[in-house]
Amino acid sequence: MEQRMEMVGGGTLLLRQEGPRVRLEAERPSDGRGLYKVWLHGDRGGKLLLGTLVPEGDRLRLSRTLSVGELERAGCWPDFRVEAPLAFTFSEERGGRWYCEQHPDRLVSDPVLRGQLRSPMPCRRGREGFWLAAPFRTNAPVPMNALFCLARLERLEGGPHLVWEFDGEGRPKRPHNRE
Repeated sequence: MEQRMEMVGGGTLLLRQEGPRVRLEAERPSDGRGLYKVWLHGDRGGKLLLGTLVPEGDRLRLSRTLSVGELERAGCWPDFRVEAPLAFTFSEERGGRWYCEQHPDRLVSDPVLRGQLRSPMPCRRGREGFWLAAPFRTNAPVPMNALFCLARLERLEGGPHLVWEFDGEGRPKRPHNRE
């Protein structure tokens, strides 16, 4: 059995079932914006990360072979949809410019977060709030570790940064997929 599916976010997924194994080949044009992840969403609530699309020429591709059993256990078989959201951007967001905020603790409303912000941070203001960023390092503590799960990984100033979004009142916002 062979089936071609359109991915939400762009591109296609080619599915080939060969007995108890399923070959999944995802592809989309390379737009230079960043890295895209491929997710399966089962019609009964399951969710499975297939992986990250990698550059091959002018395309981004991913190939995986899974068993039908693995897909069933993940709740993504036989009925599912597929999406390829932008997971890591290579360039700064459009909008305001980043600057060095000397007192980021004054911007946030939560007293716990204020206590975790002890040094200057890159900041960018927008119409409905602001963003704070910190270099991403595996060998150093994370500022605002209470919000680590809400950070987006983005490339700023030539390197990876954790970026948190806040509303106009200084409350953290949940990240969302940007198209």
